[in-house]
Amino acid sequence: MTYKVFITTVTILMTSNCLAAAELVIGQTCPVIFQNEPIGSLILSKPWYHSSRSNAKYIASDNSTGIGIEIHLKSNFSGKVDGLNLADCDHFRLLQVRRTTAKLLPGEKHIQIDVPDEFSTPFYDSAPLEHGYGLHKTPVDDSDKPWQGRPYRDSAVALYDTPYVSDSWGIEGKDIEVQFETCAVCERESQFDTVLSCGHWGYRRDYMGGMTGWSEPEFTGFQCSDSPSPRFQKTLNISNRVEYTYWIHWR
Repeated sequence: MTYKVFITTVTILMTSNCLAAAELVIGQTCPVIFQNEPIGSLILSKPWYHSSRSNAKYIASDNSTGIGIEIHLKSNFSGKVDGLNLADCDHFRLLQVRRTTAKLLPGEKHIQIDVPDEFSTPFYDSAPLEHGYGLHKTPVDDSDKPWQGRPYRDSAVALYDTPYVSDSWGIEGKDIEVQFETCAVCERESQFDTVLSCGHWGYRRDYMGGMTGWSEPEFTGFQCSDSPSPRFQKTLNISNRVEYTYWIHWR
């Protein structure tokens, strides 16, 4: 009898530890405002570290080359599309701009919308990029996540991003810096869209020289803003990769 109780206790503890490892660990919460009314929150997770999309953990190792983060837009009743829907949205989307000092692929810019060339829309929550809607499972690929399996998340829209820059893409003598501005978008089918609140985040790898090359990534912190930055707006306005600026209210 004692043996059975011991096994049950261990099983419960193991299950609890697995669940705890898979929980959303919040790093920053940014209020989402529309016409001075709170309609939700943009939740940015605690960042983790990985080695070119493997060996992911919350503490950086010597061979780490990038970070990972999950970002969720959770709308309150005033913001829910099937609630009061004060902003009159048909969908909530996530749009991200990236700035980097690393080497670029042909056709890339140091500041650009963070989606592949073949995308016709600027939104990150589109396949094959990792994202989710409503009650959903985390992405199938867990090799660059600090959890195993596919735990559930619940948000209006979510993205999962694991950027990295290996040493071969660094510019000799310069630090590698990668910064992101991720904004919630109220998408309307018969009206202009509105870019709502944004979260700023990123990382840097200091140039060490010699055989060392660059240091492991250092997270540069979070910052919230009630509206997109001038840099974000300019990036969308001048983009020749994705034609979207006409559909935004600031055109």
